[in-house]
Amino acid sequence: MARGRKPRTWIKVDCEGILRGSINYLLSLDGQAIWVKMIALSEICGGRPGYIEDNNQKGLPRDYIAQELHCTVELFESVLEKMGSDGAIAINGSGSIHLVNFHHYQFSEYDRQKPYRDKKKAVNFEEYIEEIRPEYADLNFDNELKKFHLYWSEGNRKLQRPKLALRNWMDKARDFKRDKKGGQGGAHQQSPRAIPKPHEYTTIEDYRRQRA
Repeated sequence: MARGRKPRTWIKVDCEGILRGSINYLLSLDGQAIWVKMIALSEICGGRPGYIEDNNQKGLPRDYIAQELHCTVELFESVLEKMGSDGAIAINGSGSIHLVNFHHYQFSEYDRQKPYRDKKKAVNFEEYIEEIRPEYADLNFDNELKKFHLYWSEGNRKLQRPKLALRNWMDKARDFKRDKKGGQGGAHQQSPRAIPKPHEYTTIEDYRRQRA
């Protein structure tokens, strides 16, 4: 199984399709059972849901698959042929078996609404940006905002609480500005060589590490 993907322990079944769909005249009762097992197998094996394959997205030996499905190779091959001719299966060049309609049937109401939820979150965050902007009038707010977006868009960083993260970023930017201003002309001012120039910092975290 591909790293990072945790398969579900369940699948959704199209009741209408199972009871009245084309599998009832294309496949024997044994073949129908194998088809349902293939749907389950395509969720838990390999790196992609809906595919029967290994972790490298290559096909598995037919006798191995038949063993996993507890059937003969002949019965498995028969199901492949009939469902392939019906357009329900596609086999790519590496031998991976793709159950074409898998995502269609596993697509949930939660999945359907996800784009709308994400859009709403984005709108709420943009409103929050404008809400706190006056609080940080002493900063170059837009410049810090660009650095904030750049920081969280690079690498594998995951932003769980964007509003809190933004406020923390701006607070640290303010601290950085205050420390920088306080260090100029003070009794214990460090030499210019000891304090990196502002443009040498890419993030507030870099600044704090340098000053530690």
